[in-house]
Amino acid sequence: MKQICSGCGSEIPEGSDFCYACGAWAKNSYKVNDEGTILYLQYCMKCGKELVPGAEYCSHCGAKTKDSEIPININRSKKLKMTNLDFVAILLAVVPGLFNIFGLGQVIQRRWSKAFVYVCATAIFLYIYPAMMESSNGRVIMIALQIGFFIMSVLDVFKCIATKGA
Repeated sequence: MKQICSGCGSEIPEGSDFCYACGAWAKNSYKVNDEGTILYLQYCMKCGKELVPGAEYCSHCGAKTKDSEIPININRSKKLKMTNLDFVAILLAVVPGLFNIFGLGQVIQRRWSKAFVYVCATAIFLYIYPAMMESSNGRVIMIALQIGFFIMSVLDVFKCIATKGA
């Protein structure tokens, strides 16, 4: 029996807790025999709702779930489709971020709560910057915080772009 990842279609080694290719939990994988027949599903392939263990049909939509030849969509390479708005979000996360202005990429993505957090961090950094630069320890702490927020902000924009198609 093999475990096939429900997220990316990769085979998950026996005894693993997650897919090594995409990080999805192994408990959500498809149990498949050598002929390619799905032995057990935790979620319905048609409607996506959780299945009763051992059920032959989905209690929500009536789709057959057990001992059926259901084709497994193994898609090993997912192409990322980026729009012009995504490029603008990346640009506004990176360029102003180099000057310690955070949250503009999240504003473009209309993720208001994240944008608010990063804009507030920008305001706090601007407020405490003069006091922190007076001591050498303060400089190190301030630079570390600014680099950390820059990396978090940029990675947050990239993560939103990468997961929007999933």
